Amino acid sequence: MKVPAKWRRSAAGVTALAMAAYLAVALSVQGGQILDSIAHIGPGAVLAVLGLSLFNYGLRFCRWQLYLGWRGFKVPVLRSLAIYLSGFALTVSPGKAGEAVRCLYLADEGVPYKASVALLFVERLLDFFAVVILAALVLTVRADLVWAIVGPLSLLVVALFLVTREGSPALLVRAGQRLGGRVGHTIEWVADTLEHSRQLLVWKRLAASLALTVIAWGAEGYGVWLLTSALGHDLGIGLSVGIYGLAILAGAMAVFVPAGLGGTEAVMTGALAAAGLPIASSIAITLVCRLATLWFAVLLGVGALALVELKVAPAPKQATLEG
Repeated sequence: MKVPAKWRRSAAGVTALAMAAYLAVALSVQGGQILDSIAHIGPGAVLAVLGLSLFNYGLRFCRWQLYLGWRGFKVPVLRSLAIYLSGFALTVSPGKAGEAVRCLYLADEGVPYKASVALLFVERLLDFFAVVILAALVLTVRADLVWAIVGPLSLLVVALFLVTREGSPALLVRAGQRLGGRVGHTIEWVADTLEHSRQLLVWKRLAASLALTVIAWGAEGYGVWLLTSALGHDLGIGLSVGIYGLAILAGAMAVFVPAGLGGTEAVMTGALAAAGLPIASSIAITLVCRLATLWFAVLLGVGALALVELKVAPAPKQATLEG
């Protein structure tokens, strides 16, 4: 199943335009001082942060492969990696919804849509959970921010309870059967997807995948500490990781904002400044961090999307909404 050419062109075009606008806005405030700070960070620290981002993507891909294996699907590793990374091309979409492009390609590998949608849902849920855990590290120095952690954590606990509750899918099936028609069919489809999700969230699987997720996002948080240290401001690893987690959490809460743009940057810059860094240094660290994490992922995704399109394997079993 080929993704329309206009989608691929749009992904590349939006990436280029968004990155240009992003840099222009970031440098419009104290541009000279920010560029000086970036120069002082040095290529070594930037390369290290890029390496940590690759480590993050690698661990998350391992989690993805575990999900596929747990549900009994076998996709060749290199093909699966290209499909996984292709989703990053559309990360700059509200709620990262564009990453669902993976489902189209997985359909060609015989993975039903309801199974691949479940994978995406569980992945996003655990990412959110891990970021909340990391953000909680800021409470060691800012106990007054407890409200920013308790709220999202409560939502996650409720969501996990509802998803993992054995009777939830059956309850939806009964509701769908009563309603009938297209609405009822859709509800039953959601129930099947929920059952796939529930199977991925049994205790042992949840513990293993959450541990991978915390380490993956913690690696990018460690990158913030490397950047602050490069500018001579040692905030400590715990606080640096916590600031990163809090910033990503702020972006995640803004569901309809593409990739949390604006909110993530504002929180990270503000938190770094509140920790004692000059505003120019705070903006520079935020800019480099986001370029080496978000925008690096988007560029990798655009490349992977092109690679996947070069070879679309014939589907051994075409996925359908029912399948």
